[in-house]
Amino acid sequence: MPERQSLNLSLRSDLTEIPRIADEITAFGEAHGWSLQWISNTNLALDELITNSISYGHLDERDDAIRLMLSVENDQLVIVMEDDGIAFNPFEEADSPDLDSEIEDRMIGGLGVFFVKTLTSDYRYQRVGEINRITLVQDSVQA
Repeated sequence: MPERQSLNLSLRSDLTEIPRIADEITAFGEAHGWSLQWISNTNLALDELITNSISYGHLDERDDAIRLMLSVENDQLVIVMEDDGIAFNPFEEADSPDLDSEIEDRMIGGLGVFFVKTLTSDYRYQRVGEINRITLVQDSVQA
């Protein structure tokens, strides 16, 4: 198994792109011996972030509206997601979910960023010029 693995993907600002990206990440992870749990966690985290970016980021529909770079070194997965949508730091600006109320009393939504924070070892947001850059780190991707 190679020490360094990487995958670069671009997608349009279209929610129908999410299954394609999930399929590519799943195939890449399986080919490199990732555990099924880390494949699922990666796909869930990216599904949430991509959905938010497409739904609220005011991206145009060009082919590279969102860019994903995944790299693995020494069992640590680093994901960088970039778009040129409106500036938004989901880790500071998104509302905290209500985890205390009864499920039927809670508002729908609001758990996506919570899931991302829970599923990753580290998460960061940067605004680099006109680019939103989210970096996720997950330890121990091997089966």
